[in-house]
Amino acid sequence: MSSHSTTTSSRDGRPEEVPERTSSGTTDGSDSLPDRQTIVQLSSWLLEHRPVVVALSGGVDSALMAAISVEVLGSDAVAVTGISASLSHEEQQAARLSARIAGIRHLEVATSELSRPGYRANAGDRCYHCKSELYDVILSVEELAQHTIIDGAQASDDSGDRPGMKASGERGVKSPLRQFGIDKPQVREMALRRGLPSWDRPARPCLASRVPVGTEVDRRLLQQIEALEALLSGEGFSIYRARCGGNRVVVEIDLEQLDQCADDRWRQRFEALARSLGISECWLDARGYGGPGPARLEPLIG
Repeated sequence: MSSHSTTTSSRDGRPEEVPERTSSGTTDGSDSLPDRQTIVQLSSWLLEHRPVVVALSGGVDSALMAAISVEVLGSDAVAVTGISASLSHEEQQAARLSARIAGIRHLEVATSELSRPGYRANAGDRCYHCKSELYDVILSVEELAQHTIIDGAQASDDSGDRPGMKASGERGVKSPLRQFGIDKPQVREMALRRGLPSWDRPARPCLASRVPVGTEVDRRLLQQIEALEALLSGEGFSIYRARCGGNRVVVEIDLEQLDQCADDRWRQRFEALARSLGISECWLDARGYGGPGPARLEPLIG
């Protein structure tokens, strides 16, 4: 078990979900909310398993789970976020904002997944080691000893090849949204109606998900990814990845956003930053983010 501290504040080859939005500003499936019986069952389940601790990331699924939990349980619900090099500052801030808007007590615990050889090896089961570290740390926090750990997994998540879900199951972590059949469009609509800022936020898994399987993960590599993606965010993009390994980076950007970008000088700024970080090759995947088929790489500048 790694050491930890607690503070209070109020592809690895798999496809990553991108939100669909309609022109009216609601999610696709906005007319499809869980029926009243489902909500009653979920509330009853929470009451039966109180107190609960919600594993909160910067995404919408866990944010909604945190909001529902505090609505039903009040002070018997708490949220926890694991802080480490694999969590970007942007995601940490998003988790803090979600907790504040939901009104749930929020703990931040230091996790040390980089101390786990299986995580660093990045052999395809990295998420197993990451989630194992997070939940082992949560289980070690004395004040949370009697809490039921719940996550934001929902009915649209494919559990067929999810090493992280295996780690969750081994540690007794529950997934109420998934258990009661609440899917992604419903999650987004419920989050929107609660005023959660992450309701339409693109999926942002941990920074290590940008590292090709088989490439060892270390702190320097995660810092490179975070810096490069922070630049993309600052340039106005919201759906992107900077996939780093060795001395090269492959940039994926949503094609619609790329076409709408009026100032192509971001490419020079990106390459200059990459070179300052020790990366000599910068490529753009012409498929865009999440495009079909094999990568179609072209020089970022050229």
